[in-house]
Amino acid sequence: MHTETTFRMDSHRTHNGSQRPDFLGWRGTSPEFGEITVAYPFMTGEYEIRATVRGDKVPTVLFDVKGFHVPGLLMPTLNRGTLRVGEREVVMSRNRLGVTRQGRALHLTHGEDQYKLWAISRKHYALARKPSGARPGVTVKVKQSGIGGRRHLSGGLYLTVTVEGRAEPTDIALAAMFSGVDRSNLTRGGAFRSIFSRGANHIVHLGS
Repeated sequence: MHTETTFRMDSHRTHNGSQRPDFLGWRGTSPEFGEITVAYPFMTGEYEIRATVRGDKVPTVLFDVKGFHVPGLLMPTLNRGTLRVGEREVVMSRNRLGVTRQGRALHLTHGEDQYKLWAISRKHYALARKPSGARPGVTVKVKQSGIGGRRHLSGGLYLTVTVEGRAEPTDIALAAMFSGVDRSNLTRGGAFRSIFSRGANHIVHLGS
């Protein structure tokens, strides 16, 4: 039987009173899985940045990025990212040259579960788990609404999380995680800018 549920996650900012940046993110309550919190950026090293998902009834999820491009980032990027659910790493792959939304989608493998993440628009994305055996698939859509910017999250911004099907805790945690990750490379404009940037960097390297 097809079911659909919706819940809201509001933007929040945690002031830590130190030289490190404040933690940004989203917090909301799922009818089935209780409170869920997304937080970023955790600077775990000079060239390391992390986003986290924690909750009452969902597994802890970590998304880490390491590299010289990290300083100045507001949130982790898909490039050079490592995703973990608990202690288990999630394998990620994507076609950087994909032309369509589905062609640019991020594919994830967690144990025996296969997921696909794609951009519906710049502020709207979907994560789908494929059916497996007797378990039906599920799609979780996340849409950002309200007034505000990524660098200055305020109470005017919120996420609407729509679950199409019977979700499991990991499905919700993974879908929430990507609200704290820069997904721009999954959009047509972001993918184009990324290809152009890599090409320009390659030219500079050849000329040096």
